[in-house]
Amino acid sequence: MSTSVPTREWLVHIPDHPNALDKRLAVRPKHLENLKPKIDAGIVVFGGATLSKHPSEGEGPDMTGSVMLIKANSEEEVKEFLENDAYTKGGAWNPKEAKIWPFRSAVRTAL
Repeated sequence: MSTSVPTREWLVHIPDHPNALDKRLAVRPKHLENLKPKIDAGIVVFGGATLSKHPSEGEGPDMTGSVMLIKANSEEEVKEFLENDAYTKGGAWNPKEAKIWPFRSAVRTAL
């Protein structure tokens, strides 16, 4: 990605490979560590895990993939971002099944 923050936004859904929860959890610290500079730079606007269901009290989440809003100059840059992520390299994400849509956010709220 370029050094300046792109202005084009891309809404991304990337599913996990089947039964990849253990792989996802194993590389999650590296994923978050590598993501922090991109968040700080404004390249990753939001992101999080998709779940098979909301967990019950005391139950861990069953993560099935991720959804995120990424700023990039092109869809190819988004694909490169996904390919180089720890979740892909660790065998959790399935980039061949990723859905990437051009997007323009109309509303944003803080957590």
